[in-house]
Amino acid sequence: MIFDFFLPRRCVACNSRLHEGETVMCSRCLIHDSMSGLFSDSSDNVMVRSVLGCGDVIRGNAMFEFHPHGNQARLIYKMKYEGRRDVAVYMGHHAAKALQPKGFFDDVDVIVPVPITRMRRFQRGFNQSELFARGLSEVTSIPVDTTSLIRRRFARSQTRLNGEQRQENVASAFSLVASAALEGRHVLVVDDIFTTGATLGACLREISQNTKDVRLSILTLGLTKS
Repeated sequence: MIFDFFLPRRCVACNSRLHEGETVMCSRCLIHDSMSGLFSDSSDNVMVRSVLGCGDVIRGNAMFEFHPHGNQARLIYKMKYEGRRDVAVYMGHHAAKALQPKGFFDDVDVIVPVPITRMRRFQRGFNQSELFARGLSEVTSIPVDTTSLIRRRFARSQTRLNGEQRQENVASAFSLVASAALEGRHVLVVDDIFTTGATLGACLREISQNTKDVRLSILTLGLTKS
């Protein structure tokens, strides 16, 4: 297109020029940065083991290994801090297409994004985990529930906290206000980055402790390995 000639579209990860048929990210980043699910076994991996005791967790996976100075970091930065809503939705589409043939979404009834506070939503304008969930839903047709689980207080940023501090920081941060909506269902909880599992673990615990016969799975964009 003539528009691309004067203002070429760029990959949000590596900033290379996008070719015809590519949107948001180039094919090289999608392939060579292994954005197709880190774990071949979604039922037994470091993510699932990290949230043991937080509920009946069936599956867990992440789309890529997150490196603070890598292409993935640029992707997350543009999504969270430059208002690129399209990146979150696009990655939802990509994750669904990559993991659906592997059976990751089999028998999942509802997708619940990790909620943020009203103040954080006002500041950012959106919840990137919710947009990621919307992208997943558009491909899988699994509904998204953004009202049953809420964040009732603001926890300070997890970035500079150690594992124990992360656990304390998100303890009691979430509240399940509509347990009946999730009762007897397989709930997929999604977030952007998995570091220690503290945030997702707090969400899973709140759901499992207040809902009957609920099964849980987790999915994130990135996984930070220690």
